[in-house]
Amino acid sequence: MKKNIRATAFLAILFLILPLTAWAMDYQHKIEAKDITFSWTIEGDQIHARLSARTEGWVAVGFDPEDVMAGADIIIGMVTDGQVKIQDHYGDRKKGHAADEDLGGKNDVQNPAGTEENGVTTISFTLPLNSGDKYDKPIPAGGTGNVMLAYGAGKDSFKNRHPYTVLYEINYKTGESKKIQE
Repeated sequence: MKKNIRATAFLAILFLILPLTAWAMDYQHKIEAKDITFSWTIEGDQIHARLSARTEGWVAVGFDPEDVMAGADIIIGMVTDGQVKIQDHYGDRKKGHAADEDLGGKNDVQNPAGTEENGVTTISFTLPLNSGDKYDKPIPAGGTGNVMLAYGAGKDSFKNRHPYTVLYEINYKTGESKKIQE
């Protein structure tokens, strides 16, 4: 009986600490655009990321979009009543996306965390660099790729349109970035 209580207590503490690990991380690289910030660190075969924007709606990052949203591996999140919701989406059309799970893939987001304070929504998460999911793009740890940043207007709904998007080419290893399109 004592072993079960100890094991349960240990697991409860572990589940509380793991999301805080990504949240409290010092990120190696950062891009700041109009009212949105994307920070990341590559560690082994994972990317740890934080996304923050001046909105009470959703925030999103799209990895390697091909044509506007089409082909992008999109991570989108929001905080509602203190609860974080982060989903793994795929740009299944030029101006739209769907959850990987709805398309037959899986949600590869690990360590989801988030806050919404003073009109700013912040999420953090971890992703595998190469999940093997056909709706995810491999992230080139030592190379460059395109990253699309966006945030939704004012209310918590993934269906809300975005008032702002920006596209950068970034070097995941060095943090160098170049704005491609705003």
